[in-house]
Amino acid sequence: MKNLILALAITTLSTTLSSTLAAEQITLPIGEQTRQSDLQLPERGMHKNTVLDDFGDPQEMTSAVGEPPISQWRYDGYVVYFEGNWVIQAVVKHPPQDS
Repeated sequence: MKNLILALAITTLSTTLSSTLAAEQITLPIGEQTRQSDLQLPERGMHKNTVLDDFGDPQEMTSAVGEPPISQWRYDGYVVYFEGNWVIQAVVKHPPQDS
């Protein structure tokens, strides 16, 4: 009988608590780094010479590293990655967020 009363009390208490608890839903800007940019970027498959003609000289060029050879050109606002002489990716550099 004591076990039945204890089980009933626990069930009643947990039901009461669960119905009074509420959670606040917050929205976080997850994936903010993937938002679209208004910058025109070199496209995958472009040759280095075409990038130079269309976008001008980069602020910085790194030497190729690894196999296959990967190099990067840093422009104001984005970085272009090359495999050999061909663009494989252009990535927008987003400004750091204030904490």
